[in-house]
Amino acid sequence: MLTITKEFKFDAAHRLYLKDLTEEENRGIYGKCSCFHGHTYRLQVTVSGKVQPTGMIINFTDLKQLVTDRILSRYDHACLNELAEYSNLPTTAENMVLHIFDDLAACLEKEGITLTRVRLYETPDSWAEVTPDV
Repeated sequence: MLTITKEFKFDAAHRLYLKDLTEEENRGIYGKCSCFHGHTYRLQVTVSGKVQPTGMIINFTDLKQLVTDRILSRYDHACLNELAEYSNLPTTAENMVLHIFDDLAACLEKEGITLTRVRLYETPDSWAEVTPDV
């Protein structure tokens, strides 16, 4: 299988908490991450598909535009807790990468391109990754 990957960076702030719990209970689950803080996230998007007559699966510029329009324009310098998709979910890397994957996969499918993997680094050595169910 032939794949290509494009990497992106964005800065965002959040706090991890569950609305139905007290501050103390949230601290017990999420530790210092229950306080408002920020990250410089790294997002890797990997796609596969047929090589087109252009010699590309998709032009990196087109992939960049899609990710910018669908994800970065909303997430960069945002308070993630204020985004609609996290109104009832904690803004963990796991929940974020699942949402990003679902959003991008639907758009790429229309173009005959398969989203093969999305990896979201919250820190340089901590990430969540999702691949399609086979």
